Amino acid sequence: MTLQWGYKRAFLRCALLFVVGAVLQIVFGDFDNKFLRYPWGLIFAINYLYLLLLVYVQSAKWKWLQQLYDGYAMISSLTSMMVLVIIFGFTRQDPTTAGWVGALGFSRMTSSWIFNILLFYFVTTLGVCVMRDLHHWRNARLAALLSHTVVFVALAAAMFGSADKERVTVDLHLDRMTYMGVNQQGEQVELPFALTLKEFQMDEYPAKLYLLDTQAETSSEEFLLVENVGDEAEIDGWRLKVKESIDMAARMPESEEFREMHHVGAVPAVKVEATNLRTKTKYQGWVSCGSHIFEPAYLWLGERYAVAMPRREAKRYLSRIEIMDEEGEQRRVNIEVNKPAREGSWRIYQVGYNTQQGRWSTSSVVECVRDGWWRVVQVALWMLLATGVVMFLTAGGKRLKPKDKEDKR
Repeated sequence: MTLQWGYKRAFLRCALLFVVGAVLQIVFGDFDNKFLRYPWGLIFAINYLYLLLLVYVQSAKWKWLQQLYDGYAMISSLTSMMVLVIIFGFTRQDPTTAGWVGALGFSRMTSSWIFNILLFYFVTTLGVCVMRDLHHWRNARLAALLSHTVVFVALAAAMFGSADKERVTVDLHLDRMTYMGVNQQGEQVELPFALTLKEFQMDEYPAKLYLLDTQAETSSEEFLLVENVGDEAEIDGWRLKVKESIDMAARMPESEEFREMHHVGAVPAVKVEATNLRTKTKYQGWVSCGSHIFEPAYLWLGERYAVAMPRREAKRYLSRIEIMDEEGEQRRVNIEVNKPAREGSWRIYQVGYNTQQGRWSTSSVVECVRDGWWRVVQVALWMLLATGVVMFLTAGGKRLKPKDKEDKR
């Protein structure tokens, strides 16, 4: 089955835009959206809507303008965007990426000329389609009208508001008030509120025990997950068995034994019995990953092999932060990964901590993000919810009349 000429022409148009974007990327480098900073982003957005309206009105006189919002244009532009998103999804987003991937901007999606040009074309096509639906709203399906409008508003706001988004990284230290951060350009930025870290908490996954080969400087692929006393596993010819496990422990420098201790810097410690499956030789001793205070402990199995415990992986961590606004009012919030706090038009995200101290960290790294166009996007999200309700209520479409059913037979 061959493509219709309308589809061929529409996809050829997208291919030409791709080529234009690639040439601009190679010649001028990354796309710079600084010219869209407020108030210019708003000015361009208003003029853009006027041009879309003008294109739709003039399309009745100039038939070639209808190619911007016909079915062929919609499908080709949407397909092109989906292909680009898939490409970017499988490409590591790293500004330092070299080679043809970096040259074409595939490693920097938001700064790629190819992406921005095709996105602009798709939004333009969708925008004129929305104008048509609004003009003929009596004949248009409400669900289709709402869905097209929602996507257009959200993408247009993302385009024209992209330069107004601020990202400020703030290093917080325990009981120390901070109102300064660093933006993406490395410049100091004063925030309209102050942050104070009151407490840092972390939950960790169970400890893992690996077999180290000190001569080859490698570790085993298999590991023993320490969840309960008595857990065991066979790893590279050795049977490892947990004899004792302490979540928070420490040992004195002159001692080989770990004891339970609830104190800053306490470490997980596991008493392990290792048996050589071939010679039946047994070794027993304590293994620990160590901390910023205590050294790690290994169980040596002769001169070559040893049982080791790497640092436990973070399962969940949060920062209890006190926020003081410009009026001096204070409130406390908990910030977790993917669970930000909100202060006015700012959102505060948990992004890091002192990895050397781990769960005993006395510092936390947060990112404060402000999007001036968030209200517009918020309206689009509520419209999306309304669209879902309308689609649910109108599911199934029109029913056939009895006479139509007989004709179908």
